[in-house]
Amino acid sequence: MTLYLSFLLQPPDFSARAMLTVDALAPLSMVTSMPGKYYRSQPEPTDAMLYGLLENALGWHISDGERKVLVKKLERKLGKNATATGVGYASLLQFHVRFAVKSLPTLLHYDDLWAQHLKGGSFLDGSRNYDKRVIPLMNAYRDRDRTGVTISDRANASKDSEKLNEFRNGDQIHFNVVRRFFPQYYASPTPREYVIPQGVYKYMIETSTELAQMLAEAFASPAAPLYLGSNDGWVEAVWEVLS
Repeated sequence: MTLYLSFLLQPPDFSARAMLTVDALAPLSMVTSMPGKYYRSQPEPTDAMLYGLLENALGWHISDGERKVLVKKLERKLGKNATATGVGYASLLQFHVRFAVKSLPTLLHYDDLWAQHLKGGSFLDGSRNYDKRVIPLMNAYRDRDRTGVTISDRANASKDSEKLNEFRNGDQIHFNVVRRFFPQYYASPTPREYVIPQGVYKYMIETSTELAQMLAEAFASPAAPLYLGSNDGWVEAVWEVLS
């Protein structure tokens, strides 16, 4: 990371130009906000998504904590405030790469159900998988109209872990008794919009000569699979240095 810092702490230089061509290999869902009920796709990737594409090609997979420290150093050195997305992603390239002229394809649109991963009290009905040790209790809970067994966060629900094996009809058992036997997240089918580009996205990019060459080498042999929007939106990308 010291190498990245020594390079990125230099004053921005936009004397070089390059062309980025992005060809979608799968439908794209480029969502900028998380409303929870319907995920509408943007017709084109945002600057943050394109920065993410560049960093993915470079292999800059950095933890959130380390990224925050690096961004703060860049802000202090360059005297500019960084821009972050709604989920907190702030690109390390944003001070050194800018997107100029662009060419956008026509699109086809469709909606599909997407497995949104959630965390909360609804894991009982949302999780498909759980530890075999809670199968008898979960069977009773599924058939609660007959057994009267309930699992909830009510104040009067039992927090006695012995209830896992010794429950009786009519028992009220607290979420915390069974929580450790379930995945951390559960899947909830959520409507999500996808677009199918009928052509390629093209971007004229201005950056430094050194970074233009670095990105040319990265896109010739990307460090990781490339995608836009959701991680199933795989793409191929070509970087051509123009001047």
